[in-house]
Amino acid sequence: MRCLMVLSLSLFLQEGQSDLLRDSVHVTSAAARPNNELWCYKCLAEVPEDKCADLRHNNSALIHKCHNDRRMCMVKRFSFTTSNENATTALKMWALERNCTKHCEPGCIVIGERTKLYACTSCCTTSLCNYGSGANGQFFNNVVILVGFISLSLYL
Repeated sequence: MRCLMVLSLSLFLQEGQSDLLRDSVHVTSAAARPNNELWCYKCLAEVPEDKCADLRHNNSALIHKCHNDRRMCMVKRFSFTTSNENATTALKMWALERNCTKHCEPGCIVIGERTKLYACTSCCTTSLCNYGSGANGQFFNNVVILVGFISLSLYL
């Protein structure tokens, strides 16, 4: 049967084209993409004392294998401060999420006046890199300093 099939194909193909079929390898786009070997912490914390918020303790249960196109680790941190005429409270965590993601835009968004809400995201691409506090420290500190400076200048 195999000989009959090869003979049939060779009759339909011009000389030289039969080598093309024999020597080519078809690879789908999914097969051509490297395997996803990324591991990230995956959890949700709603209080600062949660083990997800503080990864210094035994956290092996929070390690998760990323799949498909989720090739980045991320941390999203939601925090807030409250202000009155005399003072602003320290930044308080409201929620924190760690996970694998397909798309990630690092940075912070700050909204509000007397109560300021901070939504900060950090992204990374190496295994277990999403252990931080939820924002690039320098960027996050600059946002807090800038907001404090603006608040102070408006007060004066």
